Amino acid sequence: MGPAVIVGVTITPRTLTCSWIEPTPGKSLPYELRAYKHVLYEVHEKDSLILYNPTRVKTLIRSFLQLHDLEDALVIVALSGNGVTEKQMMLQHPTMHTNVVEQDDQSNWHYYRLQENPNLPQSPWYCCGIKRTLLLQYQLLAIQLAANIVQMTTPTMALLKAYRHIKGGQTAEMGKPKSNILDFVNLNGQLRVRSSNEHAAVVESFGLFLLGLEVAA
Repeated sequence: MGPAVIVGVTITPRTLTCSWIEPTPGKSLPYELRAYKHVLYEVHEKDSLILYNPTRVKTLIRSFLQLHDLEDALVIVALSGNGVTEKQMMLQHPTMHTNVVEQDDQSNWHYYRLQENPNLPQSPWYCCGIKRTLLLQYQLLAIQLAANIVQMTTPTMALLKAYRHIKGGQTAEMGKPKSNILDFVNLNGQLRVRSSNEHAAVVESFGLFLLGLEVAA
């Protein structure tokens, strides 16, 4: 069995982005952006992640998977918009009994330690939660899509994962540090980085790919 094929999907109230990154052993850059699609669709007044038109979202994702023969890929979905809460807090260890979660909260939460310091009682944590009713909508979308969605997260989580990888990267030549996403990923003509938003989009796609590698391991 070969390495897992991973597709990243980012959904916001305004946009849908699909990306496919693969390792490229033996080449000058270790990864390659094989396919990329960014769609701007109708904007809803409250910037809500509620799926007002799930058929359109499903069709857009399915067309990307079918076009590139990726129906069996592992799909990592990042959600950003109303219904998703993000916090950065100093905690010893996040639990349902900390003040991360309000008493009447109806969300599912995930936590990521940003930095470890054994000399301090607390560490900075990134905490993100999604309303359970909203999560159910996307779980139903995954069933209708018949895609192998293995994780739902946030764009922030993908960026954190990518930047940690980039910060620790080394080139093969004399250990020269890598400091830019373009030192890691060959965009293969799929996307031109001409603005900070486009740069962030590539980093985010790379982060989703790295998260997918963790799931596949």
